[in-house]
Amino acid sequence: MSTDVDLREFVPDSCADLLEFTDGELKSALPELARDRGRMGEIDQAVNALPSHHELHRGDARDLSMVPEESIELVVTSPPYFDIKDYENGTGGENQLGDIEGYEAFNDEIDRVWEQCYEKLVPGGRMCIVVGDVLRSRSDYGRHRVLPLHATIQERCTDIGFDNLAPIIWYKIGNSSLEAGGNARFLGKPYEPGAVIKNDIEYILLFRKPGDYRSPTVAERVLSLIEADRHQTMFRQLWTDITGEAQTDHPAPYPATLAERLIRMFSFVTDTVLDPFAGSGSTAVGATRCGRDSISVELEEEYFEIAKRRVERERGTLTNYRNVSVETSR
Repeated sequence: MSTDVDLREFVPDSCADLLEFTDGELKSALPELARDRGRMGEIDQAVNALPSHHELHRGDARDLSMVPEESIELVVTSPPYFDIKDYENGTGGENQLGDIEGYEAFNDEIDRVWEQCYEKLVPGGRMCIVVGDVLRSRSDYGRHRVLPLHATIQERCTDIGFDNLAPIIWYKIGNSSLEAGGNARFLGKPYEPGAVIKNDIEYILLFRKPGDYRSPTVAERVLSLIEADRHQTMFRQLWTDITGEAQTDHPAPYPATLAERLIRMFSFVTDTVLDPFAGSGSTAVGATRCGRDSISVELEEEYFEIAKRRVERERGTLTNYRNVSVETSR
């Protein structure tokens, strides 16, 4: 892992004086630095040069025994869709989460993952879950209904011990086509009363494991700083600037830009990010781009291989090289 890296060596010369600041002096200096686009550009370049290590495990998210307890600073993930998305490869064996019948049974199994995430997180660690509610169409089930999966997960994670935080609403119009095609914003007859609002959002649920707040080093704080204008956009509760990805490599993708944003918001450089539902590897890809390590777990062989290729591509080229190491296990 990259935790043995001397981060002071990566702090740009233009920011080196900050390394000798007291906590009080640094607290006063960081806002000015965040507004300095020139120096923030140098920090971005320094973070891009940080080495990072990424583990990809082919396995079931309900078994995270390969991850030591209290070794993860952040979880960023998106569970399989209940009874909607088509995970048709079949290479994951029986009793896959996406194939479980019954809403309560599905959540009972997913709870096993959240419980282990709680164990693997350090005290004070965060968990971000990207999830959409479950839409039941009249054509398939006789009437329109919405199962509030986001609320169920919030309640169950609170029961596990997490502190529930205000969620982010992601307006992901790019791939919101679960029930109706085209650009319709409703389900029903055009221009007549009684239509059903089409679901164009997902929730980014935010949780915190109780514990003391961290005391990062000066170098960690400087290299993890978020540029002022970006900070304003990132910490709004409604996100409209990131669209969903096309459903090509995976039936329920979310973009690496979304994962990268969450990682920058809720972790420091050299932290380790866990994704128990890795899919096509968006979380790991996001981690490579901001100097964090990652551990990803994926059951389906096809998606596992896609994730591996995507992370390896983040190494770049000889002229645009990023120090990314990849380790896989099956």
